[in-house]
Amino acid sequence: MTPLSPLRLFACFIGILLLAPVLPAGAQVATGQLSGSGDSSQSDLDFSRLTPEERAELLARLSDEEVRELFVGYLEKSESGAAAEQHVGIVESADATMGAARAKLAELLGRAGELFEVPAFLVAETSRGVGVGHFYLVLAVFAAVALAGYAVERLYRRSVAQAYARLRQAGEGVGEARRVGLFLGRLGLDIGGIAVFALVILLLFFVLYRGHEPSRLLAGMLFLAVLISRLAIVLLAAVLAPQGRSPRVLAVDDTAARRLFSWSASTVTFAAFWVALSQLLLALGIETDTLLLFQLTGGSILLLLVLACLAVARRPVADVFAGRVAVRRQGGSFRIALARQWYLFPAIYAVSIYLLSAVSGLAGGGFGSHAGLLSLLIISFYPLADFVAVGLVRGLFAGASAGRSAATPVFGRAARIVVLLIAAALFFRTWGLDLFAEGEGTLLEGRLASAVLEIGATVLVAYVLWGIAKLAVVKHLGELQEETSQGDESAASAASRLQTVVPLFLRFFQITLVIMVVMIVLSSMGVDIGPLLAGAGVVGIAIGFGAQTLVRDLVSGLFFLLDDAFRKGEYVDIGDVRGSVEAINIRSLVLRHHLGPIHTVPFGEIKHLTNYSRDWVIMKLEFRVPTNTDLQKVKKIFKKIGAEMLEHPDLGKDFLEPFKSQGVKAIEDSAIIVRGKFMSKPGRQFVIRKELFNRVQAEFQAAGIEFAHRKVTVELPPDAKLSEEQKQKVAEAAGAAARGTEEPQGEPSR
Repeated sequence: MTPLSPLRLFACFIGILLLAPVLPAGAQVATGQLSGSGDSSQSDLDFSRLTPEERAELLARLSDEEVRELFVGYLEKSESGAAAEQHVGIVESADATMGAARAKLAELLGRAGELFEVPAFLVAETSRGVGVGHFYLVLAVFAAVALAGYAVERLYRRSVAQAYARLRQAGEGVGEARRVGLFLGRLGLDIGGIAVFALVILLLFFVLYRGHEPSRLLAGMLFLAVLISRLAIVLLAAVLAPQGRSPRVLAVDDTAARRLFSWSASTVTFAAFWVALSQLLLALGIETDTLLLFQLTGGSILLLLVLACLAVARRPVADVFAGRVAVRRQGGSFRIALARQWYLFPAIYAVSIYLLSAVSGLAGGGFGSHAGLLSLLIISFYPLADFVAVGLVRGLFAGASAGRSAATPVFGRAARIVVLLIAAALFFRTWGLDLFAEGEGTLLEGRLASAVLEIGATVLVAYVLWGIAKLAVVKHLGELQEETSQGDESAASAASRLQTVVPLFLRFFQITLVIMVVMIVLSSMGVDIGPLLAGAGVVGIAIGFGAQTLVRDLVSGLFFLLDDAFRKGEYVDIGDVRGSVEAINIRSLVLRHHLGPIHTVPFGEIKHLTNYSRDWVIMKLEFRVPTNTDLQKVKKIFKKIGAEMLEHPDLGKDFLEPFKSQGVKAIEDSAIIVRGKFMSKPGRQFVIRKELFNRVQAEFQAAGIEFAHRKVTVELPPDAKLSEEQKQKVAEAAGAAARGTEEPQGEPSR
């Protein structure tokens, strides 16, 4: 089934108006029955539903006697209503409302034939004082003016045809961020055309208007209905792209897009003309019951159109939502099933709004169609606003570096929260609840609503600040790592230092944000945070006096970090313990010994610190050779080994200076001690030392050089008469004494 197009709906509406005098009810009869000129209807008029201008206009048309009757009737009605509302509970009030609504509905159903008199009333009231032909003249003039505006709009569209073509060409195969820019560009051009159309109509109207108020009301109603429906249709066309000439926001196929656009455009066109005609009838003074009957009938038709739109959109939109959930969540059967049943929520909402509006109107509180329609439009266009906001954020960071692109999720979520807050504020405002209002009122209208808004804004700002802090760290680390990969040692040093300090900084910043958010939230909820701040100050002073060691550890750690004394992964010696820095806490340093144990040392206990992992390290190696060794040969061997080690595939790059001989260090009784040294990168000296020992041993063996053994020569007096056993004991004692005088040597083996 194909719905009527918006143009056909407009033609049907104009046709009904043209045939109004031919309908069964005559114009004079309708005017007498439906207008507010009779005595009985004036007393039943509800002034609360009229604007101040409408009240002034109505009072100007009434005589003094009629005004007195209206005033007396209004007072009696108010007093009776106030008396009836006293001591009535919620259940009783609801039951009374439903009873009144049922009775009123039964009454209106018995007067359903009055609907056919509405067109005749409309023609008669808009032609009052100038003849029935004036009504047709207004329609003809408006049609001519609209055609003129459309002709000028066509000229505008021809002038921007190249811009449309460029946008269409640029939209082929682009990403989501680029699609938003193209969407806004096309939307701006389309709205520009409608603005030209509206401007021409307004200019011609001011030229042709001759001061007849009913004619102004009729022309204004037609103008607003056409303008609102065209704006809504432009938005729908931008989202659905029914002609397939540009990328569509809602990723459905061409057939589904055309059906969705046709039904949606028809629905918004009907809604625009129905609301405009209701306002026109109200301004012309139609009887309240007849207006309510007209609103209920139109609302029922609009509800059916909305449900038809949901039925048409059910399957294609469900596929889109389910596909997105599957991609983002990697499965999730419940979420996918919920996404496929999306249409139930707007359908329940539309039915609920209609029923509430109908019951309110039947019970005498006004139909309330405006709030229902506006809230439904806000809910309908919220996904579009979310798409635009997130797309703009992604467009800002498109093609950026890794650090900047990491900001996309943070600012994307922030944009979604902002759009959600704005949509919620607009939604509640349509129902008379202003979240931005300050001052007095009910709990929901005053403190609670503003508190919720303040809390949401505070959490949003805190989330964005936290995201910016992490983004700055990620960006800077990414740049340093890129420079490090290119061989920049200073960048590697800065990156290492940043990785050491950043966790503490982020933790401190996070704690600060949490405390500030909690304070602001408590203040928004009406809690006096002055005593809390004062108490926190007192507690801080008490902690400062009672925990001097803790303060000393914190301050010492801060200055160690500022001095860049150590970084994660470096090998340090703090006197009693040594090891690699494994973690840096707020008040302590965690070291991993090269044999495995973990040492946790408070910063305040560190008297001095030796860092073995900075810049460079020199290692000296000693070798004992016999006293008759050719030292020149040893020097050549060391030089050869040093040159070969520079060519080593794994260890060659770790040398800063090659291994070379330093000559004789000392001469002992049984050996000559020769020494060699090399300079390398920190942490690699121990691996290089092992390889050097192996190569020196192999080269000495090939050259016939032996390592000198330690000897102790014991000279006995010539006349000493000792047995062999005694001589052996004397030699052992001398050897033990010699070993006791040796200095301990050795460095940590890693």
